[in-house]
Amino acid sequence: MKTLERFDSIAEDFVARGAKRSQMFGMPVLKAGDKVFAGIYGDAMTFKLGPEDLVAARERAGVEPFEPMPGRAMKEWVLVPASHAKLWAGLAEQAFRYLAP
Repeated sequence: MKTLERFDSIAEDFVARGAKRSQMFGMPVLKAGDKVFAGIYGDAMTFKLGPEDLVAARERAGVEPFEPMPGRAMKEWVLVPASHAKLWAGLAEQAFRYLAP
């Protein structure tokens, strides 16, 4: 399954629960209220996580801080490559719970 197809599959569940699909910096994203909690970046997904979930996510091999511009990591965000796509739905759930109004 391709990145956008996986994102679409994950997005359906969250849209049914009140999230919105949108765009940020040209990338497809999901919003809880008016706050972005997940998105596609290349062949990876990004997630905004709470402190404990962020630490746990960063301990996984291959998961990195999200740096859309080199040297400018976005606080609370991780970049999870397609090789870890099985984690995406769970991380999206954590991100949604962190930011849901």
